[in-house]
Amino acid sequence: MIKKLSLIFGSKTKAEEIIYLLSGLKKVVRQGYYEPELPKIEKFCKEKDFYLIKSKFKVLLADETNYSNKGIKIKEDDKRAGMYFVYISKEEKEALLASYYELIDNYKELGSVLGYPRCCVDFFVRNFNENNINLQQIPSNLYTNITKRENDCVLISHFPCSSGCEESIKIGVKNLQAITEIDQTRAEELSRELKC
Repeated sequence: MIKKLSLIFGSKTKAEEIIYLLSGLKKVVRQGYYEPELPKIEKFCKEKDFYLIKSKFKVLLADETNYSNKGIKIKEDDKRAGMYFVYISKEEKEALLASYYELIDNYKELGSVLGYPRCCVDFFVRNFNENNINLQQIPSNLYTNITKRENDCVLISHFPCSSGCEESIKIGVKNLQAITEIDQTRAEELSRELKC
């Protein structure tokens, strides 16, 4: 299932986020896509009765990696090829709230609606800025290890406040369990790659 979803969503990590949504582990997911990628995602969401809200702006990534932490918001009608954020949920309200909070740069409420632990949201709001865009911690366990996200291996979609954050570890454990239930090989790959 993950392989099939990754063909639609563009990566295993994005596919796994959809698995978390399908299984009820997440209420809403936020992902970035370029305009040509959107039709197949919109089709999937329509078939699953998911709500998809597209951001009212585009983002120009500040570097060339798949997981840039820094981008520049531009108007939707700007001719440059920016990435749209999409907010996908089973509940329209959740997708709309995520879109709205991002539009007004309210990262505290955005983090909350995305299901991130309060301690991690507070850590992000306090520390993330133009001069400090990589809040990645030195990993001490596979559940909060985000150092391999560029290699499509990660179990959480937020910056943990610490590698030992109990709430983030709980999320990582549940996410790995969900993946194990549908794709044992992928779960083993994640465990192997993320092991510290």
